[in-house]
Amino acid sequence: MNDEPPPLPAESIPPINAFEMAPLDGPPSIGNIIAALLKQPGRVLHELVCGRSTPALGLLTVIALAALAIYGVVVGSLSGGDQYWIAPAKIVLGSVAAALICLPSLFVFLCMNGADAHLRHVGGLLVASICLMALLLVSFSPIAWVFSQSTDSVALMAALHLLLWIVALCFGLRLLARSSVLVWAGASSRLGVWVVIYVIVCLQMMTAVRPIVGRSESFLPKEKQFFFAHWMQVLGTAGQPGN
Repeated sequence: MNDEPPPLPAESIPPINAFEMAPLDGPPSIGNIIAALLKQPGRVLHELVCGRSTPALGLLTVIALAALAIYGVVVGSLSGGDQYWIAPAKIVLGSVAAALICLPSLFVFLCMNGADAHLRHVGGLLVASICLMALLLVSFSPIAWVFSQSTDSVALMAALHLLLWIVALCFGLRLLARSSVLVWAGASSRLGVWVVIYVIVCLQMMTAVRPIVGRSESFLPKEKQFFFAHWMQVLGTAGQPGN
């Protein structure tokens, strides 16, 4: 005789709230953090704000840096050689610099929008958002690698990497906006001005450490250039093979 209860009908099973603030299932670990960030980000936010914030923040930082470095290797595969380590180093350096530069303004914007925020918690949310962006970029790595092995055009590959970065950025900033409302009840998620500032800073930082796609004679450029002028110059070389 089967004593097991009958399965519940699909309509009676409560849906999973991805942004439910709850502790992680198990101790903080790389696997648990990645799984929660992709499936139930509310659990990561709970650890950053109410739970084991130090190990969670440390693991998020390690995951983000490692993922950015992995994607950087794929970016460097276009030219090969020293670019296998130069491209990851520049991507990690530019991403960290942009985050540190924009963190104070994010804190101020959230406080002005009604959040009773602490700088440590705001930094944790920003790191979580960057970590999600980095994981998405890693998932795009096979696509970028296929194209890098199919063309020598620096301009075309730069445009592709920019497109993939924009897609990942949208998901990361969406997580940041929803998290700010979830963590600080009543706080506004109107961060449009800050988002524009962050995007511009990221573009300028990547220009400051150029080139990331392609080769150069020195690790860092010897002349200063605004990112828009640099992109016009890069697009002007479309169709030309990389050095």
